[in-house]
Amino acid sequence: MNDEIGRLATREYEVMLPDGTKAKLAFALCDLGRENALARHARKRGAVAFGLLSFEGFAEAPAHPLLWVQRTAGMEMVVSDGDHPPGPKLQPLIARHFALFFAAISDVVPGLAALPLSAEEERPN
Repeated sequence: MNDEIGRLATREYEVMLPDGTKAKLAFALCDLGRENALARHARKRGAVAFGLLSFEGFAEAPAHPLLWVQRTAGMEMVVSDGDHPPGPKLQPLIARHFALFFAAISDVVPGLAALPLSAEEERPN
């Protein structure tokens, strides 16, 4: 997988919402060594890994993909300017699927699944 942001791995997870509709979470792990704005931001934050998370079919989700940065001390999520963070009902679902995603990509980034997932929300300056 080779693109401008350096995706190394992707996974999509379809979930059934309480009202019976289907929604989708799409995760991407990106190349920390790339020379682009996202990788530079992640390195500046002390990332051990970073990527994107997008949402389809969720009422309380950001409209645009959010940037996630995994550090040894925990995770940070950054939403686009003017976008809103994931709502409180969506957060446990996101955490559960991050754990699944990190386990699924353990061959690409060993040890990632063992790091804490506690998230801090940030907005870019």
